[in-house]
Amino acid sequence: MKKILITEIMDKAEVEKLQSKFETIYDEELFKDQTKILKIIPSVDVLIVRNNTSVNEAVINAAINLKVIGRLGVGLDNVNVDLCKNKNIKIIPAIGANTISVAEYVVSSMLVLSKKIFFSTDAVISGLWPRNKLMNGNELYKQTLGIIGLGNIGRSVAEKAKSFNMNIVSYDPYIKSVDTQFSYIQMKSLEDVLTKSDVVTLHVPLSLETENLINENKINMMKPGSILVNTSRGEILDENAVIKNLKSGKLGGAALDVFRKEPLTKKDGKKFLHVPNLLCTPHISGLTNQSNKRVSSLITNSVIEFFNL
Repeated sequence: MKKILITEIMDKAEVEKLQSKFETIYDEELFKDQTKILKIIPSVDVLIVRNNTSVNEAVINAAINLKVIGRLGVGLDNVNVDLCKNKNIKIIPAIGANTISVAEYVVSSMLVLSKKIFFSTDAVISGLWPRNKLMNGNELYKQTLGIIGLGNIGRSVAEKAKSFNMNIVSYDPYIKSVDTQFSYIQMKSLEDVLTKSDVVTLHVPLSLETENLINENKINMMKPGSILVNTSRGEILDENAVIKNLKSGKLGGAALDVFRKEPLTKKDGKKFLHVPNLLCTPHISGLTNQSNKRVSSLITNSVIEFFNL
């Protein structure tokens, strides 16, 4: 019987489905223990991970029987892809399975930050009633949304933003023109997207090209009071520049679902304390009950199909 190692959280029903066909080790906290992973991995045929498990050179070299890596998500920056190719290890990402969840997170963040919802909770229940202070929220109607990276998630965000009658511009160096279905999206240069947009949302993979893509210089190009949303990878932007520009008011708001260091420790998170108009979430934009089921099901079925079971 083939052996599967699952090191992070996966839908229970899909785990049980795998257990019926494979010898399965499931420990959703195992990603924290690299030493234990290295002890188990030599006998494993399939490794299933999210983004917290480091599938590095040491793990891959120790995985002498590994044939498949199932990625419960889409980003592969935690996997040594080149080494996997050299060793003929198939990588299966769950492309498209969490698109809806991430896109809804982006739109909800835009609404919260534009309307200044949530930030008044403590003041209201304390009897301060800061109504006048919060009367300067903005509608999304006729605002310009800039989408950097027009893949599955970027297009899903565009579809949802269209229902708010937003003007939509996008930068993607790999897309020169859009399908008729998305003809309402104007493809622009990165500089044009940054200077024209009221909201900028990032949907690019982490690479040498995209690391620090949004730095101090790029933020300076953005409209005063504009909003920035990052659900891609923390390394895409300069966190200190975002904090600085939120404090100065240059940025009107930011939603960060990803960080340079994850999980964010108390020490690393200290710099984000008391920063105005900032939403921080623990890399959960793609995690909902529905998306977890879809992601897990896609990987489960792909693994079963790989072994013709």
